[in-house]
Parts: sequence; C-alpha cells; structure tokens
Amino acid sequence: MNAALYYWRATRRRSWRRAVAVALVCGLLGTVALGALAGARRTDSAYGRYLASINSSDVLVNVPGPDLAAIRQVEHLPGVVSGKAWLGLAGEPVVHGRVDDSFLVSGLAGSLGGEYFRQDRVTVVAGRLPSVKATGEIVLTPQLAKIFGTWVGARVTYQFTRLNLRTGVTAPAGRSTFVVTAIAEAPPVLGDQFDTTAAALLPPAATARYLDGEFAFGWVGLRLRAGPADIPALRRELAGPEDALDRTFHLPGGSIAFNIRRLDTVHHQVQQAIEPQAVALALFGGLAALALLVMAGQALAQLLSWSAASVPVMRAVGATRAQTALATSLDGAVAILGGMALAVAGAVAVSPLAPIGPVRAFDPARGFQADPLVLAGGGGALAALLLAVLATLSWRSVRPAANAPVSRTSSIARTAAAAGLPVTAVVGIRAALERGAVRRPVPVLATLVGSVVAVLALVMAAVFGASLNGLVTHPARYGWNWTLLMDTEGGYGSWSPSQMEKLVNGQPGVTAWSTFAFTQILIDNQEVPVLGLTRHLGSVQPPTTSGHPISGPLQIELGTATLHQLSKHVGDTVTASAGGTRRKLTIVGTVTLPSIGLALADHVSLGRGAMLSDSTLLALQGLSPKLTKEESQQNSVSDPAFPSAVAIDLAPGADAVPLAARITDAGPGDTPGGTYAQPRVLGAAIVNSAQMGSQPLALALVLGAAAVLSLALALLASVRQRR
Repeated sequence: MNAALYYWRATRRRSWRRAVAVALVCGLLGTVALGALAGARRTDSAYGRYLASINSSDVLVNVPGPDLAAIRQVEHLPGVVSGKAWLGLAGEPVVHGRVDDSFLVSGLAGSLGGEYFRQDRVTVVAGRLPSVKATGEIVLTPQLAKIFGTWVGARVTYQFTRLNLRTGVTAPAGRSTFVVTAIAEAPPVLGDQFDTTAAALLPPAATARYLDGEFAFGWVGLRLRAGPADIPALRRELAGPEDALDRTFHLPGGSIAFNIRRLDTVHHQVQQAIEPQAVALALFGGLAALALLVMAGQALAQLLSWSAASVPVMRAVGATRAQTALATSLDGAVAILGGMALAVAGAVAVSPLAPIGPVRAFDPARGFQADPLVLAGGGGALAALLLAVLATLSWRSVRPAANAPVSRTSSIARTAAAAGLPVTAVVGIRAALERGAVRRPVPVLATLVGSVVAVLALVMAAVFGASLNGLVTHPARYGWNWTLLMDTEGGYGSWSPSQMEKLVNGQPGVTAWSTFAFTQILIDNQEVPVLGLTRHLGSVQPPTTSGHPISGPLQIELGTATLHQLSKHVGDTVTASAGGTRRKLTIVGTVTLPSIGLALADHVSLGRGAMLSDSTLLALQGLSPKLTKEESQQNSVSDPAFPSAVAIDLAPGADAVPLAARITDAGPGDTPGGTYAQPRVLGAAIVNSAQMGSQPLALALVLGAAAVLSLALALLASVRQRR
C-alpha cells in the first residue's frame, strides 16, 4: 500500500488532467442516469402525493335533490371518517350579456360543508381560494375562465332560477355578480377528457345564500376508516338489495335512490396513465447507466495506458502484481469517486425538472429533492461497478508479458476474405471487430453493444411517436367510430326513441345511426361501467377488435382490460346482475370503447367497460323498453339505462352542423341546452402519452450521442493501436 501511495504522489501531477476528464465523464453521464432514475420514481409517486395533499375522498355518493336530510345522513354513516358535500345549484353564466344555458358550461357547484376547500381540495392555478365565509367570491375552472374571457380579479354574472322539482317549472330568481378570486382545477384531475368540465365553484357561505332550500342533485365525498376496503360495508349501510348498484336510502318521509362512485378506480386509471412516462424515464436512466459503464471503461483504459511504461520498472524493483495494479489504478479510483460525487450533486441539481408529464402541475413536492434510494443505492452501485471495471483493467494491464493475449481473427473477417472481398474491406472489418494482441485491447464488444442499444432506443422512440400520432389522428382507434355524437345532460338525460327517429331519419347525409345508454352493472360480482347499444339504421357502434359484434340478446363485448380483470376469454360466459335480476351473458368479442358516459360517475373508457344491447340492459334493471318519454325521464337518474346519446354516420362531404342544430333546438330531454354535440374526447392514457411530446425521442438522441462518442473513442483507440 505504501508503494502504491508513493507512486501515486509521484505521478499525480502528470496525470491529473486525464483523471479530471474521467471524473467529468462519470459525473455527466452519472447525473443523467441518476437524475433519470430519481425522476422516474418521483413521477411515479407524484399522483399519490397529490391525493394525500388534497385530502382525497374514497368514494362519492350521488344524492338527488332537494333533500338535505339525506346528505346529512350519508355524511355521518358508520365507518365514515369525514364527509363533505357539494350541490348542483340552479345558476347559468351570463357570457357577453347573454345567458348561456348549455349543459357543458352551466355547471355551478356549491360547496356545502367544505368540499373542494377542506376535502378534495382544488388545485389553484392562479389567484387564491376564497374564504369559506365569502358570499361574493367565486372560483372558475380554466375551461370556464376561457369561455368567459376573464381571469383573476374579474367579475362574472350568473342568472339564478328557482326550480320546482314537483312541477318541473323554473322561474327567474335574479342575477348576481361575483369576483373571481381563483382559477383552479377540481379533482379528480388527469382523467379522461370527458371528465374535464367547464364549471364554477361557490364557497359554503355563498352556497347557503343561493340555495333557497332547493338543488337538483348533490355529491357527498366520503373518507372511510379503512379506505376503499370499507366500500362494501358502506353499501350495506345504504339500504337496498345486495347486488344493486343504485341504492335506496330510507328516510322518515320516504326513500331516495342514488349511486356510488368508487374513486380508487379513477385513481388507478390515472396511475396507469402515468406509468408509461415513469417507465420510459427509468429505461432511459438504465441505458444512460450502461453508456456510463462503456464510456467510463474506455476512459479508464486510456488512463491506465499512460502508466504502461512504469509497470516493468515497478516489477523490476520488487513490486508484486497486486501492488503494481493498485498503484496504477489509484488515479482512476479517485476519478471514479470524484465523478460519482459530481453525479449525485448533479442529480440533486436537476431534480426540479421532475416529475415529467401532466402530473407535474399537481405534485405538491416542488423544487430540489434528494432520493436516498437512487442517490445512495444507485450511486453506490455504479461506483462499485466502475471500481470493479477499473480493478479488472488494471489487473490485466500488469500481467506478465508471457501471458499477453494472442491475436484472434474475427470469424466475420475470415468469411469476408473467403468470399473474395477486396483487401481494403477485409482490413477494415478486422480493424473494426478484432480487439488486437496488446495488453489493453480495444473494447469492441462493449462498444458494439452500446451502439446497438442506442440504435434500438432511437428506433423504439420513433416507432412510439409514430404509433401515438396514428392513434390520436384516427378516432376509430380509440372507439370514436362515427361522424357526430349528440349527448344529453352528461348521460343522465333521456328521450323516447320515436322522438329521436323524427329528428334523424331521412335527414340529408344520414347513412346510419344508433343510440347509446350508460350505467353500471355487476359482472361476476365486479362493478363494471357499460354502454347499452340500440341500432336504428345501419351499424354505428364502437369497433370490435376480436370475436364478432353483438348480434342478439344475452351477448356482451368487453374491453380488453376488463376481460383480463375478469380472467375471461371470448366465448366464455359471465353473470350480469342489476336490481336483483341476473342473466348469463356470452362474451362474443372485445371492443374499443370511447371515454364517454355518465358525467361525474364511473363510465366506459379505453380498454375498460362492457357493451351489450340496450334491451338486455333494460331487462337486467327490470325496465321495459316501451316506457313512455315521461316515464323514462322520471327513471333516468335512478336507472340511467335509457338512451341518452345518439351516434350518427354521415355520407362523405355531408355537413353535420345543420343536423346537430336541429337536434339541439328540438331539445330532447326538455332541458334548454341539455342536448349538444359532444366533441371528441381522449382517454387519460392517450392524453398523458400525447403530452409527453418529443421527450422519448429527445432522450434517445442523447443516448445516441453518447454511443457515437463511445464509438469514436473506440475507433481512435483501434487506429492508434494499429498505426
């Protein structure tokens, strides 16, 4: 050890520049590797931190208005740790002097007991949340702020109405003006585009002022003692048949039916949408670590080559092979340790760049972060690997001359020579693939592996980008297999089939049309969102990807994720139940479902859910498809299995605007602005992947640049060795 230290002190001034170069290589590539791995972990855990920071509910319970007593009872059920509610108030925005009664923009939520303020807190984009005691302040979502054309500090006006729920008659109740104190995103965020609404939020004091004892509906957010595991017990507390999804809650004055939305399902879908970004970043970190080992190994080999002249002298004065190897490797060891220290510091310095993707805007942990597992564990592992590489190289560099390696001819070079290729080609192949008969051969295999990995990463990134672009630009690939979709009241409205037939049949350009209904049922005792299909003309429906489309009753198609979740295959049977009725259904195919359905509730989405004929769906709920328009409207909230959307195919070149206006003006559902053209919406997974943009390609290009540099160094070493 003393001999090694003596040699290092004597030679370090001559070799410090080369050692610094090695340290910089380790530091720069180590920063990329550790920073990417830490960023992947931070991205993957960001949504969980967001949910904890907003005090997220475990379940939402929908309670039709106007009974506040039911809401209070739900908030204090056994097993409930905290319950907060918000109400759908009867108010419509006044935009540019005109009342906008469109369903898509008229959402006015009133926080009753602190929902969105103390529980399921909104994420403020700009401004500040109003006080819970404020009566003249309001919060807008970014979508509604854009429609108003306003920002924080502006004033917005709402036209309030008083709805008599017994007669269905509404009467004006005056206009009120509010100051916008915040632009905020309401949970759940990062879901399907269908779940993104243009709405406004009033604090509790303002809600009490404009409530007047009446509201159309309410949602109660509940935090349960055991989290989602307590949901079955919650269902038992809410009276109703064991297999019913629409529960009947008994009150002294009667009973109320409502449905339950499990938020753990939404959170799981969002987390799955985030996973590809975290995995891509982790893969890039791993590839950067591989590039670090290759390039640092080459740099260490070059550093050891400068000590080659000293090896015979040290052996001649009696130094053992181990002492000589230690002496020549001390520069490299110091460079590795210094470089990894730089890498750890660099990873902390770049940590504010994570998390990546849309979840970044909602992560409460901002700024610099040090991940102990990655920095200590990963940094230590990289340092240990580099020291092992250095030890191997130094041990081989000081072996006796009698043990020098014998030159091995490349089999590819021999094949090229036998095939009669020109001498220049054969010599070039040998120079590229043969390591050479020297003590420090060229790292051919490592360089080739690094180059192959870099090319593979570039191809994968390019293919991913092209596939994603093809998915986004071809709506049929995400289930949108029609020209025009008209929706009614977020899936909760309904109308008689004869009313829609008069509006659509025989209209210019219409080639086919179908109606959709949306609800949830139990399939093999698992709650699944479903789409009820009725074909009226032709075949307009979400595309079937395997098997065959539904052709009769008692048949069902499943999304691929739901099929896997139920552990079923095409051709198997499942038991569907709702409202006490059970039916055996045959799985005839898999279907790509669009991300639409019941607003604010669980609905079909990309890969998740089921599709069956609406007649089968109505039969499961004990309902007759021959119900009158009035009867369907009375049952649409508690049993939303009646048609609420119509999908229409038009001939090429036909204009959809006149038909959409005709259906909107006729007002199916008898609610002004309640029927509207639903714009195309993407699922959460597509939205998150699309917002990754060119990140995968940029990361792959960085890795490719490192591989090119590694290849250049290998070529220089090969040329120097053979000159």
